[in-house]
Amino acid sequence: MSREIDVRDFSANRRTASRESRLHAIALEVSDQLPGTHRVNIASFDGTTGNPALVKSEAAPIERGNYVQRALDHVRSISRALGLEATQSAEFTADQNIQQTSSGSVTVHLQQRHKGIPIYQAAETVRFSPSGALEETVGSTVSAPGDLDITPKLSVQEAVMKAAQHVSVPQDDERGTKDQFGEPIPFNTVDIKDFTPKVIATFPDKVDRPTVLEAGPFGDEIRASLMWFALGGELRLAWETTITMPRSEGQYRTIVDAQSGEILYCSQLVNTVVGRGNVYVRDGAGARQFINFPRTLADYGLPLTNLPTGFPDDWITDSRTAGNSAFAHLGKSGPVFQGAAPNGTPEFDPTDPVGDDQKVLNIFYFNCYMHNFFYLLGFREADGNFQQNNLGRGGIPADRVDARAHSGAVVGTANMATPVDGSSPVMNMGLVTSTNRHTAFDSSVVFHEFTHGVTNRLVGGPLNVRALDAPQSKGMGEGWGDYIACTINDTAVVGAWVVDRPGGIRQFRYDSAFPDHFGKLGTGRYTEEHNIGEIWCAALMEMNRRIGKLLGLQLVVDALKLSPANPSFLDMRDAILKALADKLSSGQVTTNQHAEARQGIWLAFAKFGMGPNARSSGASLSGIVADFTIPPDTTVAGVHVEATPNLVIPDNRPTGVSSVLIFPQANRIARLAVSVDIQHTFRGDLQVSITSPGGQTVVLHDRTGGSATNLVQSYTSEGASGLGTFVGQLADGPWTLKVADLAGADLGTLRNWSLDFGLAP
Repeated sequence: MSREIDVRDFSANRRTASRESRLHAIALEVSDQLPGTHRVNIASFDGTTGNPALVKSEAAPIERGNYVQRALDHVRSISRALGLEATQSAEFTADQNIQQTSSGSVTVHLQQRHKGIPIYQAAETVRFSPSGALEETVGSTVSAPGDLDITPKLSVQEAVMKAAQHVSVPQDDERGTKDQFGEPIPFNTVDIKDFTPKVIATFPDKVDRPTVLEAGPFGDEIRASLMWFALGGELRLAWETTITMPRSEGQYRTIVDAQSGEILYCSQLVNTVVGRGNVYVRDGAGARQFINFPRTLADYGLPLTNLPTGFPDDWITDSRTAGNSAFAHLGKSGPVFQGAAPNGTPEFDPTDPVGDDQKVLNIFYFNCYMHNFFYLLGFREADGNFQQNNLGRGGIPADRVDARAHSGAVVGTANMATPVDGSSPVMNMGLVTSTNRHTAFDSSVVFHEFTHGVTNRLVGGPLNVRALDAPQSKGMGEGWGDYIACTINDTAVVGAWVVDRPGGIRQFRYDSAFPDHFGKLGTGRYTEEHNIGEIWCAALMEMNRRIGKLLGLQLVVDALKLSPANPSFLDMRDAILKALADKLSSGQVTTNQHAEARQGIWLAFAKFGMGPNARSSGASLSGIVADFTIPPDTTVAGVHVEATPNLVIPDNRPTGVSSVLIFPQANRIARLAVSVDIQHTFRGDLQVSITSPGGQTVVLHDRTGGSATNLVQSYTSEGASGLGTFVGQLADGPWTLKVADLAGADLGTLRNWSLDFGLAP
């Protein structure tokens, strides 16, 4: 069994009709106690907790500022509607760094605690509109009795030893595995036979007992603290530990039951003066180019709005690959690249175009480029971006990217680990040995890894390092990385150069022919996070094609700020739609622009099974239900075609009769209706089916209706006819209606039938 485990059963649905009814009633009661006309209603439930996943506010007072306190006051006032027990205190701590989207919406992230100890993955996100009104509370709250004991049986040293024993030896199913680049992963054993965990520092006045222990044989100091872990409807007291492997070959979050010592959860976490440099701008396939440091903002092709005076900031502080946003060097602790400054202007021009100096320079360039790219999209100091000096603009400084270009291969080939705001993320780029090409020279790989840092800081706020731990959330972390890389490079593949394959490192290209969808999550290859992320990236790339990449990029970044901790695909779909609605309410788009973009977003997500009726059990891989329809109020182009064949239906003959309609337009289907007019003396004899140009057949009527006469009916893709499976497919080609009479004695005629298409633009 892999070291990465999670003992929770996500297939168990804790939603019940009686619980939902009770919480809806409580929501009505608490509404009566809210100020003014403010009311709350529960819009959806989380099957993993049985508690509300989304609570909407109506007619909340309009007020700007004081967002953190207002968020805290609100969740405490509606705590019983959120599912907290009557004896349970409403304990929430707030991230003081509010997030603001490009439309002016504000998000506050709250972590739930019980008896002062944080509850794993229990968090609420409170959203405020651009006008300052409280709009929604979205997330996951855990119910808990008040009599839980907070005294652990295991000491912190015993818990760390349990975690060390678990992560120090690779399991049999890990040996021989390969990373996403096809490189073997060297899972090395850590010798812990002489290891005795020793405490360096502890804080006994804090109820969760945060503790720092010596590294021992591991790669860095070990950190541990108490937390609650929800399992099977109860809360278990546990020790959360963070252990870094030697040579930074990985980092594990391991949660150990504080009473029994059982491993409950374990997961791998690794994921300036003006100058010029001679760098690979895209990848090693082309020649190096001299680029000014920093690049001009016009090079990014993004809107230049609300920028602080003096931006873009300098990339370098002297003639080294070290600046405010990145510190690039060789290996774990090797040297930076020292440029020359013969005329007072630093210039970086490595003599060997594939040597170590070039690797260090290129990883520095790509990181600085990405810092400014995301800065233009709104990832700034107060959001937890990566800067050594925040220049008085908010947030916590001293966390520029520690960018390490290794001479040879590294575990995972390329990775990035991102701690909380104020601590530097670590990026590692290594050699792909099968091609002898280096990931530091492939922008798509570096862009992907840098995006991990961005999403880890934005989702759930810059102080929540556990906000992308759920299976769907982890997958989206990979998908966002691919999406950003593909969008910047205007391509449909990632890592093509570094692995020397036109299709790159993923199974499929991110084009309109991508074959899979949301309904495949949890099946086949879609249990592994990189593969899960392919579906998410494919949907976002389809959204780009429909609404334009500039709007797509901004909505994706805004949605990251609006996201609850540990979101599902559907949570993020809704956050993107919310980000678009905010642009309408703030006057940044017109009503027509909003309607057009909203249509494009829904068509993209419906194509990949994330229509309005899609479902899942939270962000797990259980309870997945795909939906390929779009909301009824989404306007699409309509086309009507019909035929009047007046064909006699042979009696008691399975071959029946067929009628063909040729549809000429090569648009994708957003909605479909099939109408039939069949004269017959015994409707229960009839079977009616429709076959698409792609050869897929759906049975519309299957010998129901008994002795009733005639069949005059319309079947829609929103109904239960099965026509929803055609949504997202191309409409052009022959459509065949077949009518068969499967019993003797009664006769009939296919008089008329028609197709009504709602077509994507």
